[in-house]
Amino acid sequence: MKSMKAVWRIGLSILALSLLVAWSVGSTSLISNIAQAQNGQSSSSLKVFSEDQAQQAQADWATDWSKKLGLSLLASFDSSGPAAWDAKAHPVVFITTEGPGYAGQLSKTNTKPGIAIIDAVTRQVVASQQYELEGVKPSDYFEPHGLGVSGDGRWIYLPTGTSAGFGEIGSGRLLIIDAKTLKLSKVLSTPTNAHHAEAFTNAQGKSLVLAYGFSSGNYYVLDPKDDNKVVGGILNNDLQGNGYLGFVDLSGKYMLASVRPPTGLVDAPGFVAVVDTQTWKVVRNVSVRDSSPIWVSFTADGKNAYVSGGHESLVIKLNIEGAPSRWSVVGMSRAGVEGPYGINLNWDETQIWTHGKGEGSHNLGITMGLTNPKLMVDSTRAIQAVGEYYTACLRNDHGAVHPDPKLNELWLSCNSSFEVVVFDMAKKEVKARIPLPNGGSTHSGSFVRYTVDDQGNWTGEVQSDQNGLQGSALAEKKKILGIK
Repeated sequence: MKSMKAVWRIGLSILALSLLVAWSVGSTSLISNIAQAQNGQSSSSLKVFSEDQAQQAQADWATDWSKKLGLSLLASFDSSGPAAWDAKAHPVVFITTEGPGYAGQLSKTNTKPGIAIIDAVTRQVVASQQYELEGVKPSDYFEPHGLGVSGDGRWIYLPTGTSAGFGEIGSGRLLIIDAKTLKLSKVLSTPTNAHHAEAFTNAQGKSLVLAYGFSSGNYYVLDPKDDNKVVGGILNNDLQGNGYLGFVDLSGKYMLASVRPPTGLVDAPGFVAVVDTQTWKVVRNVSVRDSSPIWVSFTADGKNAYVSGGHESLVIKLNIEGAPSRWSVVGMSRAGVEGPYGINLNWDETQIWTHGKGEGSHNLGITMGLTNPKLMVDSTRAIQAVGEYYTACLRNDHGAVHPDPKLNELWLSCNSSFEVVVFDMAKKEVKARIPLPNGGSTHSGSFVRYTVDDQGNWTGEVQSDQNGLQGSALAEKKKILGIK
């Protein structure tokens, strides 16, 4: 099957003012609900509703949480239609970003935010699509730095923005895409350029999506089953520092936010803010001995969390058993790479793989580091790393563990060599290289399993994403480790 490629244009020029202008003057009234029919539909054939109808659409979607956290609905679309790719032929896929690149490492062929869908078994690219925001110059698109998929596989969440700068205020966009048709469902405005998105299940068993922005841009939680409304989150100002990334523990009770010291305190230690996912209030700050905490990965038994330290190039081990008041640092290790970003545990949890992005340093990493979590037993002294392994995966920042334990693969995001690299964690070597279909940049993604019944109805399950293994893949890992 050939790769299916298309560009979806959000044509809004026929409005009295474009959505971009509407946002820039602080107006939320010019929101258009546009009925889509086919990819490539021109703006002249789009149905535009009245300003009163647009205001009503915003009012129907808005919640107290969206107002508090600074999100608004810019556009809503009918995303129904025929499938854009064959999920029956490709039941397990890796859905990842494909963007224009950033920070001096730009794609020569791709200028727009988009996605790519890769068969997780054959490694064949089965679909790709880019999204065009009318009125935005190619040089102004913000590189998607992550991608999330709702737990049931229905929605794809693509962070981007209408300005290429990291610190821009008011230009953030979160595109919500129908995973079956690859059509847009919604465009949300976010306080700053959106960063990451990931699925999680809260303590009440509800499947939700966590997303957050760059430059202290708040953390926000969407309900995929309720029109992707904002149902929780926390202001960065409530974190007592500069919040960076966020991860939800296996119990679903707590979000762990990596927080850097307030601006100007570069030598102060960073910390992990522990946020209750029911009240969305901070219940504890745990210092992590590094001024630049980044990633958090959890053990399958939920007893420990590992945090990457980008400034000192460390991996810090936390015991997170019981109430957060009891949580503490119990071990440390050198990362084995300069400026680690993402970290991943292998299937039997005898390895921690660190992604050598070169964060806060050269920012052009091409290696993976390895350390042994079993030896991290001293909270005052960092043990030596096991080794460093060359991948040529340029500026590899994070990745996802393949949901099949027999393969024992880690799929790496190479956002400056414009490829996904498949890394064999057992053999400690590169297994395959998958170029992005349009020569774009990639930043991690989600492994999703789909089932299509005889009537063509799709059901899905996220098995692995930035928040770690999930669903049936997590259950399989617990079985391997003897965890009940």
